[in-house]
Formats: sequence, structure tokens, C-alpha cells
Amino acid sequence: MVRVMFRPSLPLRARAASIPAATRLALGAALLTLLAGCASPPPAPRPRAAPGAPQRLPELAAFSARLSGGQAVPPSASAGRGELVAVLNRNTGLLQWKLSFSGLSGPVRAAHFHSPGMAGEVADPVLTLGRTVISPLEGRAMLTARQRADLLSGQWYVNLRTAAHPEGEIRGQLIEQK
Repeated sequence: MVRVMFRPSLPLRARAASIPAATRLALGAALLTLLAGCASPPPAPRPRAAPGAPQRLPELAAFSARLSGGQAVPPSASAGRGELVAVLNRNTGLLQWKLSFSGLSGPVRAAHFHSPGMAGEVADPVLTLGRTVISPLEGRAMLTARQRADLLSGQWYVNLRTAAHPEGEIRGQLIEQK
């Protein structure tokens, strides 16, 4: 049996001194780089929407309308105000909305989406918002390809009619929220 024992001939400090200075410098730099990499903070997390915040999906288009008497045709001096929010699924054609209003001269007799019509123009009703119109009102409908195109091009408005204002007491143009 052969016994091998490791006996350094030079102490550690002396062996380190025998390594060329350039090599020691390179080893030191490599060691510092390694340690710095270990000490770096983790990458910052990617921003995400807050819980409950709406997510923007490319197939969804969001719309809003602020209703007032000044937008009605002819304009009314109504103190009534309203707001509509809507979402259109571009792929399926499903339109969902929520309408709230107050301050009208009396009960709503009819509420419709009208198209095609820009602000100040009069257009035919394309959808009834409901038989009984009380605030808040939610609804949904499937749109045709033509209706989707008109809505996406800004040619829809919502109109609320009362006995005092049979042509419309308050009105608002649907505007896409981009």
C-alpha cells in the first residue's frame, strides 16, 4: 500500500504570491463580479392592473355618453342629466350597457339608441333600451355587422323622451374610450 500525503511545500500566502499579478487581478475581478451578481436585487415585477381594475382586451370596445338637454335636437332647457357606459364585443357583436339619469321633467316614455347620426343630426332608432325605463337601467343586445360599424365610427347616440319633450329631453353621443 502506497501512502500519499499532501504536504504543501509553500505556505498559502507564498503560493498566492507566486501567481502572476495579472492572473490574481483577473481572479479577483471574477470573484467580485460573481459576488455582485449574487447581491443584485431581483428584477422589478412587471406592472399589473390593480385587483378589480378593468383589463383592456383587444376584442372589447368601451363607450361612454354624457346626456344633457343641450345635445337634444331640438335642444331642451332640461336640468336632466345622464350617463351611459357600454361595452361592445367586436367579435360576437354583443353590446352591454348601463344607463343612469336624473332631473328629468317626468317619467321616460321612450329610450333608444339611434344610428347613423353624428352630434346634431337626427337618426332612426335602432335599439330600444327597455319597456320600462327607470334609473339605473342595464341591458344587452346583439348587433349586426352594420350596427357595429356605425357604433365604432361614432355614429350612435342615446335619446330619452318624456311627455314634455317628445323628440328627446336629454341625449348623448356614444364615444369610444381608447
